[in-house]
Amino acid sequence: MRWTIDSKEQVEKLSEVILVPCGLDVCGSPISKGVTCIVCIFGETTAAIGYNMNSVLGLTSKNPSWDLNKSKFEEIDDLPFMASLGPVLTILAVYLVFVMKIGPVFMRKRQGYKLTYTLLIYNAVQVAISVYLVYRFFMDLLMMGLVPRHCYMDEGPSRSRILFSTYLYWTAKLTELLDTVFFVLRKKDKQITFLHLYHHTVMVIGTWALLKYWPSHTLVFIGFLNSLVHVFMYTYYGLAALGPNVAKYLTWKKHMTKFQLVQFVSIIVQYVMTVRVSECPPAKGVAIFVSCNTGVILILFLNFYRQSYNKKKAVKLLSEAIPAMCIPKED
Repeated sequence: MRWTIDSKEQVEKLSEVILVPCGLDVCGSPISKGVTCIVCIFGETTAAIGYNMNSVLGLTSKNPSWDLNKSKFEEIDDLPFMASLGPVLTILAVYLVFVMKIGPVFMRKRQGYKLTYTLLIYNAVQVAISVYLVYRFFMDLLMMGLVPRHCYMDEGPSRSRILFSTYLYWTAKLTELLDTVFFVLRKKDKQITFLHLYHHTVMVIGTWALLKYWPSHTLVFIGFLNSLVHVFMYTYYGLAALGPNVAKYLTWKKHMTKFQLVQFVSIIVQYVMTVRVSECPPAKGVAIFVSCNTGVILILFLNFYRQSYNKKKAVKLLSEAIPAMCIPKED
């Protein structure tokens, strides 16, 4: 309970309430309830008031600074790459330096590698991973519902399942960085766009941060739908790797982009709905980041669709999809 004293009436009301200083807030409980001891917790600060309602029995505080190595749930720290941010930032730094500088320089005077069998194996593995993730997230959705209200992260078994599903999803995003590496080695430089680099980089660092610091059941639907899209996407890439004799029959690439656009709009709508009805919604900053970042990717994909396929249809899709992009600020 927070108290803001800005009127005489509120000052008079305080005479009927036990007040306990707690961090940056003041916790309160009505005296009429006959409370003899109240304990308040604010962040890393705990305060308690005794039976005489005057003296503070205890006021303890740890270092108030944010420990970047501390997860919300201790079980996350035991997973590979989750104990510290350092290894993840190192991987992303090496990735960006290679695909933007070292790789292109290395390939400048070389013919692009075909990598046919490597790509077949890689895409087959990605399809298998995506199918498994679709299954796990689908089972989570059956348990929670499409727009869950209950706080599933408060329960041990359901929390552990959601955390592990999200962790597997993050490891999939990490392996997908190889997409760009293969583009470089095959000299497919036109496919290494800002959209491609932004999407892959943000998905790795963003999913890692959400899992470590702000894990939530609201991420389940995102993982489910994105993994479903990737089943079809990597199936397409795997077949295309067989060469032009097979690629000429793959006429559904345009529809893949449409599927991705529908995915982003669906994620924004479902996420906003879940945040608004959930009994334990994520912090507003996190909710705004997820919805707006998805909106940014949606705009970039719409621009790609416009340039690649149909300008008029892309403009129409954009006008219909943008309004729900960010969660509006509450009054």
